[in-house]
Amino acid sequence: MSAAQRKEACRSGIAAAAAAGFVLLSTSGAQAAASDYPTPGQPVAPGESTEDLDPAATTAEKDEDDLRAATMNAELTGASTEEVLADLRDGLPEARTLAETVQINAPDVLVLTGVSSDEYGEIAETLNEEYLAVSQNGQEPLDYPHVFTAETNSGLDSGADLDDDGVIGGPGDAIGYGEYPGHYGTVIFSKHPIEEDQVRTFQEFLWDDMPENSMEEDDFSELERSILRLSTGTLWDVPIRVDGENIHLVASSVALPEDSQDVDPARGSDERRMVEDFISGDGWYLYDDEGQEGPLIPGNRFVLLGQPMSPHGLEDEADGLDSLLSSYVLQDTEPTAVTDQPVDERVGAEHGTDESATRAVPSGTDVRASYALPGAMLDVNGSGVFWPGEGEYGYELVDPESPDAPEDRLVWLDVGTL
Repeated sequence: MSAAQRKEACRSGIAAAAAAGFVLLSTSGAQAAASDYPTPGQPVAPGESTEDLDPAATTAEKDEDDLRAATMNAELTGASTEEVLADLRDGLPEARTLAETVQINAPDVLVLTGVSSDEYGEIAETLNEEYLAVSQNGQEPLDYPHVFTAETNSGLDSGADLDDDGVIGGPGDAIGYGEYPGHYGTVIFSKHPIEEDQVRTFQEFLWDDMPENSMEEDDFSELERSILRLSTGTLWDVPIRVDGENIHLVASSVALPEDSQDVDPARGSDERRMVEDFISGDGWYLYDDEGQEGPLIPGNRFVLLGQPMSPHGLEDEADGLDSLLSSYVLQDTEPTAVTDQPVDERVGAEHGTDESATRAVPSGTDVRASYALPGAMLDVNGSGVFWPGEGEYGYELVDPESPDAPEDRLVWLDVGTL
């Protein structure tokens, strides 16, 4: 489907047949026709302002039987977990912006990457109780009674000199990039019960245990091969109970150096392959942190959420990205910004040519860094990226001039659950 066709479907609410053979309905277009300017990204009528809008009517509509799943890189980190927790308890503007963004889009399940993770989950609890559950600028508070987080490989000391600087320790020698354990963690918030006893995490899976892996023998010592885990961040399988059936939230995130020159594309390719092998049923070699072997059982319904690929838009990962997105077990709805202003035509976004981009890159091309990808067995009824343009509802939450606005955008997906 062309970009022009997608925009037309979004405006009219008419279903468009997608290449993958499923029907993608535009919830934003349908709701825009139902009332004046209710959805994020819609322009404000002449003589009106965003202050005239009813915040409770600004969420893109969805069928009550649908499950809205969303993900975003939250960028809620700091010099330590103690600092992040203290900032949250003091009232962090960036967290308020994040919470308002989530409340406007009102997902049933939310996977946040790029959140510092502490040992007792206090950061996740504080974010839930003091931000998401509290109205932001008149938005409806969100009740997420079920929260899941676990350890991540970000900032976890390897005990080896992985960056070959002659010193053991520091972010370059961590299993996944980070200044301290949990620097770039992941949190799941859900309105539906989490099947805690069925959760699988893959923090400890060794890179060398992947068949036909891409480790260069000359680049790693025997010691390094014996301790280097494949996942730089997280890979979790978190089943939630919806209408008596399980839907698996496969949460994936990477923790990579800020400088793209320091990223190992070979490891990134294998990390992406690990995700693909898990969801496709081809990962017979995988073992989780409890010792259970094997991938996701074929036939299980799932949604892949998070940041499974490098956020740098590396050309070296293009083939791996295509492989993941074209997997026969996935659908790619190619969600675009809910907006009347094409991303590539905005002031200051002359490099932003990818309509499915989720990350603003001021000095380069905006990239698609976060993904909400449904399994092929699911019915998809809508998707979008929260990226309103100037003068549109919600713009202040993504305004590049705002010190509280993140670089990343929330992406959401509506799937049928019956």
